[in-house]
Amino acid sequence: MKNESAKEKAASPLLVTDTDTDINIDIDKTILIFQHPELYFFPEYKNMVFSPFCVKEHGVLYWIYKVMYLAHIPGYSFFWGDWKNHLKAAKKVIIFDYGYQRGMETYIHTINPDCKVYLFYWNIITPKRINYKLFTDKEAIYSTDPADCEKYNFKYNNMFYCEKYYEPYRPCNKNKLFFLGVDKGRADLLLCLKAFFEESGIECDIRLLASGLNKKRRQELKSILTDKRLSYEEYLTQLRRSSLILDITQAGQMAPTMRVMEAIYLSKKLITNNRSLSSYDFYTENNIFILPDEYDDSLPDQLKEFLERPFLPYSPEIHKKYGCNEWLTHFHIDT
Repeated sequence: MKNESAKEKAASPLLVTDTDTDINIDIDKTILIFQHPELYFFPEYKNMVFSPFCVKEHGVLYWIYKVMYLAHIPGYSFFWGDWKNHLKAAKKVIIFDYGYQRGMETYIHTINPDCKVYLFYWNIITPKRINYKLFTDKEAIYSTDPADCEKYNFKYNNMFYCEKYYEPYRPCNKNKLFFLGVDKGRADLLLCLKAFFEESGIECDIRLLASGLNKKRRQELKSILTDKRLSYEEYLTQLRRSSLILDITQAGQMAPTMRVMEAIYLSKKLITNNRSLSSYDFYTENNIFILPDEYDDSLPDQLKEFLERPFLPYSPEIHKKYGCNEWLTHFHIDT
């Protein structure tokens, strides 16, 4: 796909054509390699989703692996995960950004020359995350972010979600907002927003994981800090008890995050700072409130107005477009 079409594809509505029924994705012959699958919905796809490693990260064996990997000592592939045992039958391997290790695609093609291998970024490129440079097939790199597609000449594929988790809209008696995440430079913003939200009558459950903070910083953020991590099922339980999901993206991020997908499939309203969402086919001002660049005294009234609007259920076409099966059909290598 051309660079300029990445933004068009991200924004365009789903067109259902006769050719859609001709696409046959063999999930049993697809492998996804993802770091820490247990943190997201991937256990639902346990037969095709694998961790990169067969050893515990940060354990002794992992550090032996890292030494061999960084020193280019042959044999470090021994430490890679169980996905290696499924390669001979695989037709497609999709390696997520944090799951990729140098040489994976070469190793896969040594075992199965006909297997298609892709690198998929569902996070934005940062100065510390440039492993795409190591991936040998530059035509097989995909990203959810239109800006990164344009800048790095990646192909576009949308964010996706597990359709099994879909729940129809259920009215809530109170406006309750939930957020759980790590800092990523947004701690002070979360603290500020909490005050605005509560002034608007929103009950806030904002939890920021506290790892790596000094004593002074912990004191400043104590009203939103937590030391307790949740499994994805526990996290979903909290989302289901809420009527609003908060989505605060990193600077420069254009792509929808997992929280946007959760809002769509769990039928929740969304409050976000991602202004690019207004160009996506699922956007409606009834369901998605985009925070202004600058906050003033009018924000609580704007939020109250948003809360009074009725929720508009998302169409089956939207649920199909952003589901896992449809997402898999978008990976291809031009010949």
